[in-house]
Amino acid sequence: MPEMQSYMGVNEGNSGIIGKLLYYSTANILIPKDRFIELGKAFNLPKVKPARESAASAYRYATTALKDRVVNKDAGGTHIYRIYCRDNKQDTSSVICRELVKETLDSTTNNYKKLANIAFKRETEEIFYDNTEYDPEIDAAQYCEQALTLFDRFKSCYNSDHVDSVVQLLLEKMQAVKINIHGNLYFIPNPHLPLLNIFEDYIEALSKCNLNAGNVSSNSMFVANDEKQREKMTAEFYMNYKRDIETYEERIQHFIDNGCSSAAVINRWLKKIEALKAKKTTYEQVLKRRLDDLDKDFSLLQMQSQELSLRAVKNQMEMPLAA
Repeated sequence: MPEMQSYMGVNEGNSGIIGKLLYYSTANILIPKDRFIELGKAFNLPKVKPARESAASAYRYATTALKDRVVNKDAGGTHIYRIYCRDNKQDTSSVICRELVKETLDSTTNNYKKLANIAFKRETEEIFYDNTEYDPEIDAAQYCEQALTLFDRFKSCYNSDHVDSVVQLLLEKMQAVKINIHGNLYFIPNPHLPLLNIFEDYIEALSKCNLNAGNVSSNSMFVANDEKQREKMTAEFYMNYKRDIETYEERIQHFIDNGCSSAAVINRWLKKIEALKAKKTTYEQVLKRRLDDLDKDFSLLQMQSQELSLRAVKNQMEMPLAA
């Protein structure tokens, strides 16, 4: 498999394009954790698994996935029910609780009936159900048992949220610009097309391990190197760049207001700002124009970063004294 270290080289013969449009979908993926980590290592990715995962999250995913639509016909007509879980007010410091509900669809108003509680013990990380109610049309215990099965599955697998945390880092490495329409559509500038090839191979490998029936795929198409396309991508770049600057300003101001002195946090955000600056340089080269409309906004961000940087230096100087 190709390795990420080789992605920065630009293929010869790409002078007629400025990059590619990439679309990908991982909306319904469910992949065993060990296989997902194995694929990440095989592709030599900088991140091979999500930073955060918990049994409590698996419980929430399982109870959210538990849903059904039931249609019963009798002498009185056709009756349609929706079965799903919803939050209730019984959460405590030791137990998270959701309730299994039967919703009867009606032309005037829908009726709701609680069928059971499905809960999660934080200390033992176990899921259980109780307070099941008898219902002539719905077997509540059957759905509760299904929740237990789903919980075991989500504990041992990663879903689209987990996969996307890894995929997003790859998109950052490619300095991708999200196209402002619905869906995962991105512009990948010319210098990062070799990494895009790795990205598409990675998505294809994930699709072969997907335990769900949904579509996991990616596709890309070349963008011509002409003035019309450069103008369009310039507009997309500015919308994304402005949004990134505003997000970074808010986060850094939050750190400043709350007296953040963690060197690890500060250095991570300083690197993100440097990456944002490098992204602008890349796009100036690809789009053949200066992109200085947001220089004032970026200058404010740099001023905030300097204050954060001083905090990091001060913190490092105080560490030997504390020791």
